[in-house]
Amino acid sequence: MLAINHTLVGAAIGSQIDNIPVVVGLAIASHFVLDFLPHVDAGTEIKKGGLRPIVKYFLAMIDIFAALIIITLILFARPHLNREAVIIGALTALLIDIIFCVPIWEPWVEKTWPFSMIYKFHNDIHRPLSKYQYNIGIPLQLAIIAVSIWLLLK
Repeated sequence: MLAINHTLVGAAIGSQIDNIPVVVGLAIASHFVLDFLPHVDAGTEIKKGGLRPIVKYFLAMIDIFAALIIITLILFARPHLNREAVIIGALTALLIDIIFCVPIWEPWVEKTWPFSMIYKFHNDIHRPLSKYQYNIGIPLQLAIIAVSIWLLLK
């Protein structure tokens, strides 16, 4: 799933719940739920051999910066939101990818217990799109973004 989906869902969770430990738990759980849905992202595309690594990292950075810009704009537009809960929700929703998908330490977490168990689970639940599923996964990702923004703005 795109980083923008993870961060916006985590931020939306934080906008609805003030209890930080609950926000953290739900944001992390949301990461796995979103990755289980059919989706497309730079990481799953590179594993299938579709993108060169430099393109993958460039697209990932655009994805992360877009999420940060949207969340920052929403926080300025909605000053009543619990900023701490929104930011913690956004960061912890993305935390799984930060821990398990960064090439610098990915080989280490892949082999080191207990990270290796979570790494395997994270890889096993991914549902990257087959070419014929783009008409399902992309609208689904856009709907998740729209609902998350709506929750953040309401």
